[in-house]
Amino acid sequence: MISDLNLVKEAAVEAGGVILNYYKADYDIQEKGYHNPVTTADRKADTRLKEILLKARPDYGWLSEETVDSAERLEKRRVWVVDPLDGTKEFIEGVPHFVVSIALVENGQPIIGVLYNPVTGEIFTATQEKGACLNGEPIHCTAKENVREMIILNSRSETRQGLWELYAGTFGELRAIGSVAYKLGLTAAGQADIFATLRPKNE
Repeated sequence: MISDLNLVKEAAVEAGGVILNYYKADYDIQEKGYHNPVTTADRKADTRLKEILLKARPDYGWLSEETVDSAERLEKRRVWVVDPLDGTKEFIEGVPHFVVSIALVENGQPIIGVLYNPVTGEIFTATQEKGACLNGEPIHCTAKENVREMIILNSRSETRQGLWELYAGTFGELRAIGSVAYKLGLTAAGQADIFATLRPKNE
């Protein structure tokens, strides 16, 4: 039987292919709430992930940003936690800062995490046993101590609004990147030193 990690990787790549079918193409956009869009790509990728993951592991629970929640998952020992397209605003703008985000949680503790950027081909994986990897190679966070040498990943929207201008001379570089999950992956891979936001986040 395929391992949970390999199953998640295959599912993420499959969902990424679904997303690419709509990238810079025609699709519907709806608003779930204030500044919270959802597209055809979000919904189609969510459907495909659910098909793959629950078919392979029917005894696991399901929690997704794009699926109506069910209390049944609270009775499951293991639960898939999914955001089929984290970075929807960037996807809409044609900016390749978005990922398929999948985690497997066991008794409330994450045991597997996978992020997949279908445009760049980056696949971030993490398990309790094997640590974190990017495209199969081990990764780790940086260990810089001088903030003036640090690369800070921040929000594209916060940058556009000028909220980071006050800190322009504080760090080595301010780099505006979309998708919270993608920023976390890049930081874990040592491609930046800190992911920071000036506003509360739900993640």
